[in-house]
Amino acid sequence: MSARRTILIATTAAGVAVAVGVLRRATRAPRPEARTGTFPNGIAYDAIGDGPRTMLFLPGGPGAIRLVWIRVTKSLIRPLAAGGFTVWRLARRRGMSADYTMEDMADDVATVIDDAFEGHVDAVVGVSMGGLVALYLAARHPGAVGRVALVASSANVSARSLEAAGRYGEALGHERYTEAALVQLEDVLMGPRWRVVRGLLAALMGRMLAASGNNPPDVLAETRAVMEADARPVLHQITAPVLVIVGDRDLDFPPDVVEETARLIPDCTVLRYEGRDHGGTTFDKRVPGDVLAFLDRDRE
Repeated sequence: MSARRTILIATTAAGVAVAVGVLRRATRAPRPEARTGTFPNGIAYDAIGDGPRTMLFLPGGPGAIRLVWIRVTKSLIRPLAAGGFTVWRLARRRGMSADYTMEDMADDVATVIDDAFEGHVDAVVGVSMGGLVALYLAARHPGAVGRVALVASSANVSARSLEAAGRYGEALGHERYTEAALVQLEDVLMGPRWRVVRGLLAALMGRMLAASGNNPPDVLAETRAVMEADARPVLHQITAPVLVIVGDRDLDFPPDVVEETARLIPDCTVLRYEGRDHGGTTFDKRVPGDVLAFLDRDRE
């Protein structure tokens, strides 16, 4: 084994171990900058910022990892709030039925907009699976959203990633946390030569997943919704301007899928980050500035 590979393994293992410690502290420590609550239809939220414009933030999935949410808050949500927005991060509904769909999730968000924001918000930002929900929202409720930005997302998921998402969601939804972590690690440490290392790291990562507070039936519902989602037939109904930010190495939403998405939306801008994969795009430092520039475009 090369010295470079050895360093990579040691660094990755140390990073996961540190992450477990950070997660433990984070779950105990208060987050005074975030105002939390639940809307009348049962959708929980965190609100950050006090800007005059309103933004809804729809996170990825299936399921949630608290450490990822902490990182997303720091790298993406706080900078967006600093751009003049109050950012409302919406969770998915608790207690979803087994046959819940992306359309149902979009309708849940539309109900929040009707009940809490007088039927309209300035912007919706969706990451990964949240981007799919955002597209259905914009198509089914065109007057509810001023602009839409997708980060590492598009109208449907590649076949390769659907298979992995299915295995991950089924494992997480049945509380097989180490197995779910192994699926995540397949794209980081690929091939049979890394099997032992993946197993060691998965045990640590599984502890993070177990501590993230997911409701297993909801994870299974989200997984089935992702497997069945394809927003392409409704994209022509979208009247809001849409921005899609993707990496050219994103295996979940590859270039051909993104190009088709852009063709089907009447007003769509695509930004491609060279050399970035799915996670790399989500946490790229350019994302907040590019989203804010899009939201401010043509604004009087």
